[in-house]
Amino acid sequence: MTDDAEQTRLEEIARRLGDLEDLFRRRLLDDRDKRRLIDDLGRRVRDSEHGLFRQYLHPFINGIALVLDRLDRYSGPDREYVSSVRAELLEVMALQGVTEVPTRGPFDPSHHAAVETRQVTGFPPGTILEVSSCGLAHGSWIFRPARVVVSAPETPSGEAAPPSPEHADEA
Repeated sequence: MTDDAEQTRLEEIARRLGDLEDLFRRRLLDDRDKRRLIDDLGRRVRDSEHGLFRQYLHPFINGIALVLDRLDRYSGPDREYVSSVRAELLEVMALQGVTEVPTRGPFDPSHHAAVETRQVTGFPPGTILEVSSCGLAHGSWIFRPARVVVSAPETPSGEAAPPSPEHADEA
């Protein structure tokens, strides 16, 4: 083979390699654009579903939540019946994707609203002691945080305890 023929062949290989590299880059950009479009459409679908929930079901679910609060405070006869009604209401809400916010364990400000703090021996600070009203979530959206009483850190003897949030104005 002559040097000119070899040079021509190398140039042809380089040109084809450049064409393949260009094709590869265009495909990568095209894939990236399609991925962005798919992600955007998915976000729009989720947003529209949440919008429909907020527009139509949220007021209804909030009304049921008030009934749940009344059932939780009920102290009359036939507590078992009241508990079964409460469970049925939670099942109906679960059919719409609404779940009760967990209230066991430590206080989590993204799931709970502290309505009071108390110093209680035997409980580490930030432990949920009582539930004033249940919290509700739709998917990952906490639209009604659980209102809870939380254990406060013990203060050294002789010092006044800081006021709880509901009594802060009185201090």
